[in-house]
Amino acid sequence: LREQRAAKSKLFSKLQRFFVGADRSGDGSIDIAEFREVLKQPEFLAICHGIDLQVTEACEMFELLDDGDGAVSCEEFCTGVIRLKGQAREMDVLAVMRDCRAILGKLSKVEGALEA
Repeated sequence: LREQRAAKSKLFSKLQRFFVGADRSGDGSIDIAEFREVLKQPEFLAICHGIDLQVTEACEMFELLDDGDGAVSCEEFCTGVIRLKGQAREMDVLAVMRDCRAILGKLSKVEGALEA
């Protein structure tokens, strides 16, 4: 258990470094264009390979983690990649989470309109 936590922490640190390097604007989030630059880095591709995450899945993951503003925070990015480690079906869970966020946002707008 301790070894798993250490490995997870090490992976999180590596992902943070990639994220910081990709965040060209320094605003604490990356967009898909910045993320595509990360995908060109051999070390990041090796991480993806090590956790059975294909590059096409990585792009899907980015889109799933995006809450609609076209950007993903460091926490969302690192946590999302780690969640996918060793479980390809986790992509389905992330898709459901994204859809739920979108539905909740729309529901709040409808609720606001009904109360007005």
